[in-house]
Amino acid sequence: MNQPVRVPQRAAASASCFALRLTAAAALTALGLPALAQQAAGENQQLGTVVVTGARASAETAQAIKKNADQVVDSIVAEDIGKFPDKNVAELLGRVTGVQIQRGNGEAGTVIVRGLGGIVTLLNGREFFSDAGRSLYLADVPATMLKRIDVFKTQEATLPEGGTAGVIDVRTNRPFDFKDTQLVINGRMEHRDKADVNNPDLSGMASSRWKTDLGEVGALFGLSYQRGKYHDERAWVGDPLTFTNAGRSIVGSDAVGRVLDLGDRKRLAGNFALQWKPSADKEVYLEGFGTSIDHRYQQSFLVAGAPVFEPTSTVTVKPGTNFMDTVTNANYVGWGFTSTQAKRDQVTNAQVALGGHWDLTDRLRLSTELARTNSQIDWVNRILDSGYTPTSTIAKVQDGGGYIDYPKLDLTNKANFRINGGVDVRGEREGHSTDWRADASYDIGDGFFREVTGGVRLARRSAMSINTNMPWQTGFSAVGRSAADASVADIFSVSPATWGDYGVKQYVYADRDWLLNNGEAFRKLLTNGNGALTAYDPMTLFDDTETTKAVYGRLKFGFSAAGVPVSGVFGLRVVQTDQALMGNSRNAATGVITPVNKDTSRTDALPMLSLKAEFSPQLIGRLITGKTLERPGFNAYNPGQTITPPGGGVTFGTIFGGNPDLKPTESTNVDAALEYYFARTGSLTGTLFEHKFKNRVFDQTVSTTINGVKYNVTQPVNVSNANLHGYELSYRQFYDFLPGWLSGFGLEANYTYMTGKQTDPNTGVEGPFLGQSKSAYNLVALYEQGPIYGRLAYNWRSKFLAEKPYRSTGRELWVAPLRTLDASFGYSLSKQLTLSVDVTNLLNQAYHDYFDQTPALVRDVRYYDRTVGVSVRWKL
Repeated sequence: MNQPVRVPQRAAASASCFALRLTAAAALTALGLPALAQQAAGENQQLGTVVVTGARASAETAQAIKKNADQVVDSIVAEDIGKFPDKNVAELLGRVTGVQIQRGNGEAGTVIVRGLGGIVTLLNGREFFSDAGRSLYLADVPATMLKRIDVFKTQEATLPEGGTAGVIDVRTNRPFDFKDTQLVINGRMEHRDKADVNNPDLSGMASSRWKTDLGEVGALFGLSYQRGKYHDERAWVGDPLTFTNAGRSIVGSDAVGRVLDLGDRKRLAGNFALQWKPSADKEVYLEGFGTSIDHRYQQSFLVAGAPVFEPTSTVTVKPGTNFMDTVTNANYVGWGFTSTQAKRDQVTNAQVALGGHWDLTDRLRLSTELARTNSQIDWVNRILDSGYTPTSTIAKVQDGGGYIDYPKLDLTNKANFRINGGVDVRGEREGHSTDWRADASYDIGDGFFREVTGGVRLARRSAMSINTNMPWQTGFSAVGRSAADASVADIFSVSPATWGDYGVKQYVYADRDWLLNNGEAFRKLLTNGNGALTAYDPMTLFDDTETTKAVYGRLKFGFSAAGVPVSGVFGLRVVQTDQALMGNSRNAATGVITPVNKDTSRTDALPMLSLKAEFSPQLIGRLITGKTLERPGFNAYNPGQTITPPGGGVTFGTIFGGNPDLKPTESTNVDAALEYYFARTGSLTGTLFEHKFKNRVFDQTVSTTINGVKYNVTQPVNVSNANLHGYELSYRQFYDFLPGWLSGFGLEANYTYMTGKQTDPNTGVEGPFLGQSKSAYNLVALYEQGPIYGRLAYNWRSKFLAEKPYRSTGRELWVAPLRTLDASFGYSLSKQLTLSVDVTNLLNQAYHDYFDQTPALVRDVRYYDRTVGVSVRWKL
């Protein structure tokens, strides 16, 4: 008898029992000790709370954090409560040395550090993540809630393991950060030029502290609401192929088109913090953070055939090349279609933590913390295609993108379109974690050994993902029906006008809101009457549980070498990781589905050593080495495989799956830094770094034959050879020594160079890291004098490899150098009231990508909204 197919469970009983036991343990600890929980990881080597106002104070605090840290760390500190010039954490991080971001869907989202994506994201020192992923989508954290951001380039034994690239710790305010009552309200209206909309952004924070008979107490509450309607667009050229025209061999494509990424994102976020200090040596806190996101968006494609294989077509090439420039044919009966992918993501993220500390003596501190994190996304993607038939076509490669025009066809007329096919898919992903940690720190004194810290962290993390897998539907009765037909006309609308000169400006497509608001009616259309939800596909399921038990310690020491004071930290983190991997597998020959279970366990030791030499009060040298660990994504572990047999003109089948035998990526890192602090807000720093990787994860495709049928099997594997090295330079200064109004100027500048190689398991050839620019720099001009302040920020990064291989072409897809210019200006009408104007994407910078490091071999060009925001900030 076949085993029953596994289906997902919202809350596994074992995880709930584990959480309950830890909660009970924490409660008993609270009864036994007057206080709970450790302050955020790494806080013991950071500065204490600093309330800052103004750009100078912000720069001074960030500089002091970097100077006094035991690791290589860069920080961004709020100039004042809620006063950041950017909307979210990801956008802010684009100013940090060695950090690069990428925009899309109306905001900055993807964050990499030193060309690497393996980042641990922390919220107030605690691990945070988005649904079934390993890290938090940092754009979900509003900038108005921040106290500061710390970017650790090197690992610390007390920090959670999991990132070979570093650790990003996002810190929010607590009531004891302020001397008295605080009330701040921010209102912002943002205009986006391509979307042609005004978006609201509202936030507020209230905080106070009181002295009572039971000790001092404090409470803080914050709330943020952002709505962002956006308009991103692309003009693209299809995959390169070779064709013959007029006796010439030409490289071009038989398809060009447009893509509109249009969305409406509503993001509500809230945080709270309660603190109680019964006496000077004890403190307890309870704090939480949560977001609720409703994101309705679409990718709307215009896909147009280019008549490159028609002998009557006229084709021109780019001067000096055989790359296609234009193709025209006035009598070509061609093809084209529009496709709307209507998507909706409903997301919730929440974390609550209970903790505190107790100073038993003036040298010994005990602390502990219990945290619970939940994250979930429910998503849908409804796709409907509509075709058209042109009789005259002009296609070009123009301004880095694809141009298409039809002199004899009106693409805004519904009567020229017919229904081609569609599909309705949905899914859910979720993640939960419960983690508890306890620490002790002892101040030894001023001898060789200075301080010893030890602790333990127990965590249980679960991750689940499943979705439907409806086949593409073309057999329903509405196929071929005109989009102008009264029975379906409400489904279609006309796109907004596109930007730039790429031919067709507007076109008919399926309406996003109709598709999202009428799910049952859409399914009835696709299935000729059955509007029921499609059942989840068990082959898409993974439902994994990961339990980690870590013990760690760090020993601080110091000595004098040739009269130079040297301090250091030796740390060791030992972590045992147990994984229960669950999914389903289908036999390719019989089609039988059976559950798959895979349990693994491993123990890793992660040592680190940090040395800091104070050559003078202004000049500091550092040497840091250590081992870090990055676990693969839960989806990469999935033991199940999805099998698609050959068909539709494709002669081979495909098999995609995870690899439960994957090992974590290990990295041995060395950083050497020299830092010169010549003023309170003046520094010049340089850092050399090297990462040597073991077991980096890469997708590998191999061929196999099942029952005489050829299949391409793709799954992640570990590769052995990979390394990365480079250097960072940073300069910061306010020119206070200049006379009069000139003393308000300041400058921040940083530059990063990096290069690395990894072995491609598909070819055995070494190549660069995906997403890594060799060079990147930031220039930020600052001004602050009296009630006036301003910022002009320029960011540049060199070309980088985006995909290899690109789809089935075997080619490389490269992205041209990117540059952005943002500005912020403000005026304080009083101590309570400030007005500001922020502008992003001043240069209207285009994103260009191309094949095989040949810019003339175009893939697409992308344009994003330019935004102008006007803000009013009131502070009690």
